[in-house]
Amino acid sequence: MSRLQPAFWAKPFAHRGLHGDGRPENSLAAIEAAVDGGYGIEIDIQPSADGEAMVFHDYTLERLCGDESRIERHSTETLRLTQLADSAEIIPTLAEALALVRGRAPIMIEIKDQSGRFTATDGSLERRVCEVLREAGCVDTCAVMSFNPFSANHVRQTLPEVVRGLVSYDFRHPSDAHLPSGHRQDLASMRWFEEVGGEFISYGATSFPSPRIAEIRGQGVPVFCWTIRSEQQAQAALKHCDQITFEGYLPEV
Repeated sequence: MSRLQPAFWAKPFAHRGLHGDGRPENSLAAIEAAVDGGYGIEIDIQPSADGEAMVFHDYTLERLCGDESRIERHSTETLRLTQLADSAEIIPTLAEALALVRGRAPIMIEIKDQSGRFTATDGSLERRVCEVLREAGCVDTCAVMSFNPFSANHVRQTLPEVVRGLVSYDFRHPSDAHLPSGHRQDLASMRWFEEVGGEFISYGATSFPSPRIAEIRGQGVPVFCWTIRSEQQAQAALKHCDQITFEGYLPEV
């Protein structure tokens, strides 16, 4: 069974915050809009050069900031002066995001894989995320997840009281071609779920149905899905999961 309570997944989660209409993804404006809309919040974490947990999805700044360099090469100070998508918004730290929400909405925090192959990491980013959660007093209103089971295990070892989960899908995308086929299969089938003490799953909606995910869900483990872009997709996905992560439309709350 999972410690993640039904109240946590009572409402849909805004993917990277409720972005659009001038609010860039993973920005404080998008996060606040999700709170105002009555939704849960899903955000991503990448590291700065000095080890801070930054709320950002991509490994490079190119798509959102017009800079081809990797985010991990820039200091926190530099990143906090970097505008997002020609807006007035800047790349926030996790601490800033948590301070803004102040427990008003549940937050799913995805730590992006730092190994490049979903294998062992040094745990520095995971430890920083746990430290921020502890300092902010948000352990009970947040859940931490990652595609990388080794990352989830670092969270288990560092802050066992925070609920943790794994993100996955069928791992058949061309971007996964560099991974050994056996490893792709292990990631898709949640081979390490029990080992890392997983308590929820976030699974790709296009990868349903999955016998393995159905098996885990049957054991009382909450299953989320990503990323839903219409009510029709939501209704299809909810046959296999407990809550959606959405973008591009506004589901009812």
